Amino acid sequence: MRLLRNPVGKPLALVLAITAATAGLAVPATAAPPGVVPSTVDVVLTPGGSTTITKAVTTPTIPFNPDVVFLADTTGSMGAAIANVRSNIGSITGTVLAEQPTARFGVAEFKDMKDAVPFKVNQQLTADVAAVQAGTTQWVAGGGLDFPEDQINALYRLANGAISFRASSTRVIAMFGDAPSHDPSGGYTLDDAIAALQAARVRVIAVNSSGLDSKKQATALVNATGGALINNVSSAGVPQALLDGLRGIKVTVSPTVTSCAPELSVSTTPIGSATVAGGQVASFTETITVSPSAGPGNYTCVVDYLVDGVSLGYTQTSTIRVLGLSINDVTVQEPTLLNVGSAVFTVTLNAASTAPVTVNYATAAGTATTADFTPVSGTLTFAPGETTKTIAVPVLPDLLDEPTETFQVVLSAATGAGIVKATGTATIADANRNGSYSCQATAAKLVILNAVGVTAALANSANDPCAEETKTLINASLPNGILTVITGDVDATTDLIPDNQQSAPAAGDGARSTANVSSTTISLLGVANIQVGAVTATAGFTCTAGAGGVLSPVFSASSNVASLRVNGLTVAVGSGTLVIPLVVGQLRINATTTVNGEYTRQAFALDTALGTVVLGEAKVGVKGTALNSTGNPCVA
Repeated sequence: MRLLRNPVGKPLALVLAITAATAGLAVPATAAPPGVVPSTVDVVLTPGGSTTITKAVTTPTIPFNPDVVFLADTTGSMGAAIANVRSNIGSITGTVLAEQPTARFGVAEFKDMKDAVPFKVNQQLTADVAAVQAGTTQWVAGGGLDFPEDQINALYRLANGAISFRASSTRVIAMFGDAPSHDPSGGYTLDDAIAALQAARVRVIAVNSSGLDSKKQATALVNATGGALINNVSSAGVPQALLDGLRGIKVTVSPTVTSCAPELSVSTTPIGSATVAGGQVASFTETITVSPSAGPGNYTCVVDYLVDGVSLGYTQTSTIRVLGLSINDVTVQEPTLLNVGSAVFTVTLNAASTAPVTVNYATAAGTATTADFTPVSGTLTFAPGETTKTIAVPVLPDLLDEPTETFQVVLSAATGAGIVKATGTATIADANRNGSYSCQATAAKLVILNAVGVTAALANSANDPCAEETKTLINASLPNGILTVITGDVDATTDLIPDNQQSAPAAGDGARSTANVSSTTISLLGVANIQVGAVTATAGFTCTAGAGGVLSPVFSASSNVASLRVNGLTVAVGSGTLVIPLVVGQLRINATTTVNGEYTRQAFALDTALGTVVLGEAKVGVKGTALNSTGNPCVA
């Protein structure tokens, strides 16, 4: 109110206690952190069913991203209130920034239109608290030549560009004073000011020290803009009242569906929106309904609770599970001979039910027949709370090389739930190898032209299929009159890895042939005398993982001739491949030949016009099956 003015409007007496606020302003507690509770919903419904959820949306105590203009009545009677606000402006702005770090602040003042400067912007919007403090130091109490002042003019001008509000901000004018306004004021009526404030989306906080609302102007302003009016405030209480006013600004909460499965619909009560004071809880009752035609499955809706039309991340995600059963697909290895395996299917209920759920099942032949599996059938029962059951189908072995085969388990006649995936397919990977090995090892042999050859230590004479065998001989003589071969100890071995080749192929599987001769003397009609040291030869295939882990047979071979003398002359040999011409023919050392996928490694071979002498021969090969001629034993 205005006190004891002289004829020219000067205060005759102004005795006011100015309290410098050195302590922080009071910060009221909120019911909960800002946001929506519950933020997630997960329920089980049937087609056509619905659920109702109560939502509590706790709003920010201070509006989001605020632009706050402190508007002071700086006429003569306001000195104490101005001093108190100035000394507490750091606490006010600090409290706001702590809750809304993007806040900006401006400073303005108004007097009477008869004063020299009836309205002034002391500081444009800024985040610099020191600049805000400096703006308030420009407030000097004086003037005001009659009881009413001219805040309507100030409010109109602030709403029409005197302050540069940010586009996305919550705009607030926090005004304090002790007298009503002239109306019109500076040529603008109260209705003009209200229209301008509404158009600019500005809320008004009015802190009434005594007579600010004596003409109900402040009431009209805050009601029209969604602000707050705080009455009967002492000069010392103005700083806290300004902060309380910021916290009391009304906000509108609007549930907005941002995404939702077409099988669901969402409605809320109250319809559209709810308005509460900042920091308070907006309550909604939300109903989610499943379409009667919705199939089993999981469906999702997301609702964003906008505050004053702005998304603050107050989202709620609802997952509605319409009960449904599914069966998986499985892949099994065909069991080895004399064993029985199982194809184990898992039947899944997508959410726990409160009542029993049943479903029938039965096997169905595909490319796999009842020679490959044992048919089963029955009923599964899911007790309340259970979500998985298994079905085991016996899988049978055989000795046939076969392609991959399949059979099915089919679900039917479900009660208490729908069927999402009715058929589970079992794929049986054949355990029988898709090919085989051949192998043979010969320690020494003499092949006379147009005659049957003579051998010493021949392992697996049949060669195909490869079979495990070891042959040894102490000294061997291969006489032929003109061409004579005499050896020391000899041995030959053929080997399968693993021994029986009954298991499914694995890395390291294979076949190997090995031949050894301790020493040899070869005579040819006294024309040639050849002495050969120890001879070894090995050849094999090994299943080796290639690109993508696929196994394939990889060939390897090695051989060695320890020493060689021809008619008393030493010839350098070893493990390298050599061809040595002689008067009686030629020598081939450590040579490999390939015919129709079969590899032969010979450590020593003497070719003459009369025949051929071979020392240390290892032979291996691979072939497919009648079903798959290009197959190999590394693949089932």
